[in-house]
Amino acid sequence: MRTARAFALCLVLGAACKGNRQIGLEITLPSDLVSTTAWFEVGAYKDATCAAVAPMLGNGVPEGATARVAFRREDAVGPKFGDIPNGKYAFAAVARDEDCAVLARGCREADVGDVDKVAIRMDAAEDDTGRCAVGASCQAAKCVPANDNTDPSVGAGCSLELLGAGPLVNSAGGQGTLVSSPAIVATTTGFMIVYRELDPNSNLARLILLPLDPSGGALGPEKPGLPERCGSSDETDGVGLVVKGEDAMVALARAPCDGKPALELLNFKTTNDDLPGAPTIGKFFVSSSPTGVRVSLGPARASALRPQGGLVVFTEGGVGRIASMDPAKGIVGPNGTFGGTSGVTDAWVSASDRVLALLAAGVGGLPAGGGDAGADEEDPGDPSTDPTLRLLMLPVNTAVESINATTNAPRAPITFPGEWGSLATLAGRVIVLSDGSGPGRSVTYRAFDLGRDTPADTSGFSVEGAGKVTAGDVTILGNRAYFAALKQGSIGLHVYDNASTTLTPLSQVSFGREPRISAIGNVRDGRISVAATASRVAVAWTTAKVLGGNDPAGGYAVFACTN
Repeated sequence: MRTARAFALCLVLGAACKGNRQIGLEITLPSDLVSTTAWFEVGAYKDATCAAVAPMLGNGVPEGATARVAFRREDAVGPKFGDIPNGKYAFAAVARDEDCAVLARGCREADVGDVDKVAIRMDAAEDDTGRCAVGASCQAAKCVPANDNTDPSVGAGCSLELLGAGPLVNSAGGQGTLVSSPAIVATTTGFMIVYRELDPNSNLARLILLPLDPSGGALGPEKPGLPERCGSSDETDGVGLVVKGEDAMVALARAPCDGKPALELLNFKTTNDDLPGAPTIGKFFVSSSPTGVRVSLGPARASALRPQGGLVVFTEGGVGRIASMDPAKGIVGPNGTFGGTSGVTDAWVSASDRVLALLAAGVGGLPAGGGDAGADEEDPGDPSTDPTLRLLMLPVNTAVESINATTNAPRAPITFPGEWGSLATLAGRVIVLSDGSGPGRSVTYRAFDLGRDTPADTSGFSVEGAGKVTAGDVTILGNRAYFAALKQGSIGLHVYDNASTTLTPLSQVSFGREPRISAIGNVRDGRISVAATASRVAVAWTTAKVLGGNDPAGGYAVFACTN
């Protein structure tokens, strides 16, 4: 080993620099890597440990750092970190070659107020990871995609070229932190990820709003606190997120905690005049649950926009309910009910210019013979006890208060097997994604048309790895359907053409085969969400409902997929 270069720089501007005394940064790497090293990349992670950060360095310094610098090996003077507060940090560093391949990596924990120098010893990387894909270039230790729209790296033919990936915001809690399902939507400037976390050890809860740029770079997150939570608040359900232009709303369900359960709504703007790329937090509303019984939201698709405004669906006392989202009042009645009169465990909603689609999960309710609505099922099971999905398709202008599960008004739902689901709409078409049924299927999709009780198309696909797919999501844009599915240690993204007729496989990617996407092996029972624009598709996921001490909260990835 030899010291490749010792850089003296002020890591913290202001009092933490201890007057005129500078804090030095010393990087040491194997001597045989000095000549091939082009870039150093260093990130400072407040209140983090190297045990948590180091496993994520395979593809470079992950997103979410309090401060990050990148500089060339031959630079005479190292750059300065931005203004970061006093505290304990994990300083993570990688050495990259001219193609951004990670040659070495290292991490060191330090309190910037108590040290004169942070010395990071780097070890050679065992695998060839982080290298830029064809068409992209390594700039400032990051892979930058080409700007030629006919190049596969920006999505011609829906190439699913990976543009950017990173972790979600570092968790503020420790062992046992609860994480909700994430929601992701397209915005005017890229994408927005929203989820919440609760630390049962401190009773602190916060909402995370993480914006992404179109190339997969994480921008400045907002982390507003959530009131009236306690350690017994088991809040691992979903969040509802809708965006129209620059205006957005988030719906939440608050578990009972020394008081009544409630529905909450936060309105915000996806842009910020003072801080480009960051959201602007608006008003927060609390509405008591209609019956005083605990409420919960389903994953990924708990909210939707129709021409009349925003809608949120939730479960309360085993019943699926639907209400309106009002940016000036919160979540308001009147309420409708759907999915059956008892036993509903999750609910989802989607709307287009023609159809309002409601989906509920529960037990029983299948007609004689299994009622799989066309799927090739291996075992019909017991219709009275098997998990089922109930789909209700209505004209988009249907009044919320006219939807009644007790009287099956305006109509009875379509019922078929399934433990979990998600759905998306396009004109009069509704596509439902659910757990697999039939030989060789990890997941099943069914395409329905408004006014018909049987699917116009049904099939499925497999996701790499052993075990069952436990979460999935679907969205439609143009004439393409985008499916994301998650199982322990594996995530898959599948894109299909001809969403309005007979779906045709177009392209797919297994996240575990992408070296720049880290920590997929840590994924357990987390949840997933997918969104798309005319040239990009983005996926957000969480690692688990309950995090271990060194677990990342989750991650995201942005791919090129040009229509």
